Amino acid sequence: MRSLRVLAHLLAYPEAELLAAMAELKTAITDEGLLPTKPLKNLIGFMDELAATPLLAAQEQYVDLFDRGRAHCLHLFEHVHGESRFRGQAMVELAERYAKKGLEIGTGELPDYLPLMLEYISISEADEGLALLQQAAPVIAVIGEKLKRNKSGYAHVLAAIIALSGAKLTTKDIQKAANATLPDIKTLDELDEQWEEPEAFAGAPDCGTCPPDQTPAPQHNGGI
Repeated sequence: MRSLRVLAHLLAYPEAELLAAMAELKTAITDEGLLPTKPLKNLIGFMDELAATPLLAAQEQYVDLFDRGRAHCLHLFEHVHGESRFRGQAMVELAERYAKKGLEIGTGELPDYLPLMLEYISISEADEGLALLQQAAPVIAVIGEKLKRNKSGYAHVLAAIIALSGAKLTTKDIQKAANATLPDIKTLDELDEQWEEPEAFAGAPDCGTCPPDQTPAPQHNGGI
């Protein structure tokens, strides 16, 4: 699924090559024709905005959103397990799934990084990939909701992922889960305090291995 690879690129740290290739990426995701009209229109608008942003400004915005605090963290197990011991085993199991597809994880990268997961799903068999994407959808949707509240165009990337997953999530459940998780940080002191908090989805099982009745909020027909 080329569209997922495009979305993976959009969620990665912005480099000059990404901004230069934006027209090609727009063509790829439009030609595949998998996204409904509204999320596609919103996504294209964000891509145009990102392409027009000076590189240093785009990089600063990215760091502010995704690297400072846990609210928008793109490492999914951070939202499920926090720093608990269960996260390590979940990482090992997910990395083993990647290895079976010949997907190598770069030095210093973690398997629960959303762009990497999207790359894996894009090369998986359709049923297998869709199942994993639907299982991850509740956490992805909550991150997207918090990005939306922060008035970030990256929210449209997360919305596109949910649209492609086909997961049946309600706005009420997503908002309830977003309200229950950690607040956005305002100061460096709050940043320190936030990283000391327990995991946002305490007690939730690992991605892709839990039965449906253990899905963390918001609920849908799969589980992460």
